[in-house]
Amino acid sequence: MRKCNKGLVFLLIIAFVISGYVSASVSFNPQEEVTRAQFVEMLVQAMEYKRIDSVSFIDIKPYPASKPHWASVYIETALRNGVIIKAEEGDRFYPDAPMTREDMVMMMCRALKLEPSYGPNPYFDLEEPKGYFTKAYEEYLVRGIPMNGKIIFNPTGVTTRAQAEVIISRLAEYRKDPGAFVDRRAREERIANGTATKEDLEIMRQSEIEKAKADPNYIIEPDIRIINTLEDFVGYSDPADRFDYFAGFIGLDNCEDYNNYAPDTQVKVVCIDKDLINTGCLLTQPFISYDHVYEVRRDKWEEIKRAYREGPNTYVLRAITRDEEKAVNGKWTDVPDYVKKGETLNFKLYLKRGNNTQEYDIKFKVN
Repeated sequence: MRKCNKGLVFLLIIAFVISGYVSASVSFNPQEEVTRAQFVEMLVQAMEYKRIDSVSFIDIKPYPASKPHWASVYIETALRNGVIIKAEEGDRFYPDAPMTREDMVMMMCRALKLEPSYGPNPYFDLEEPKGYFTKAYEEYLVRGIPMNGKIIFNPTGVTTRAQAEVIISRLAEYRKDPGAFVDRRAREERIANGTATKEDLEIMRQSEIEKAKADPNYIIEPDIRIINTLEDFVGYSDPADRFDYFAGFIGLDNCEDYNNYAPDTQVKVVCIDKDLINTGCLLTQPFISYDHVYEVRRDKWEEIKRAYREGPNTYVLRAITRDEEKAVNGKWTDVPDYVKKGETLNFKLYLKRGNNTQEYDIKFKVN
């Protein structure tokens, strides 16, 4: 018998639970509210507690002859493991009420045996410091909601299925190795907000390479560079002349990683503002006197290794010139306003590998 992948089994458990355990006829909606019972079941599954079959709340089995609530075993298991505190809940648990963000974080912290923090309160909407909320923030488990330059916790807000899935996934990963979890999440946050160190970027690069080597469908995250100022052309031969001709380049700084570890990756760059930029002219074919015989599409799939090295800086996926000529009625003619200084061009970068395709938005300002 084949061995099961534990990670896959865990994800299937989460998907099964949050997709509507009580009613299989309801389609999965990531924005639908999660009940207290549903969240407790997910947490108990993730923590791998030994199940305890008993009833401690009167609304879990209201009458002697009635059947217990479907989540009674999970609720009792959470209670016996200190995730739920009877003194706080009273005689009723309200299993089918929406799960609030406050209760979600408290249960997660108790499950992980976290101690409350006495550090500064990071949340703008909490008048008094909440030690467990601060601890969850410090451990990168819950980082709040950015709003108008502040960080909001929203303790009474309900938990959606998508949010519950994220929290349970973080809980499971943190439980295995808290230090590694914090390091990874902190690094990802620095990369996202533009404060990454060289070490951060190299760690991320090596992680991308390993994923690409292991999975023929994995697409390495592109390190896109926009070259569109005179300063960007310093180091090229005749930078001023080159900048006078080229509006700039859309480059790929980690092209070598694709060539070395995922050479089957294909690329397509599409300008979504001006279709004219998506065409080019073939200069090697005999001239034939009717419209646009030389024009070919540039916005087509190509092997990524076709990106060419332009100067010392980067590999070029798309060069954007300031002027363009087209074949019209058998003659070359300038196209006015091909690109204009001050305008911003919007591009889509597509990467394809195996059965996977990723899309990226690129803004290019013409300077």
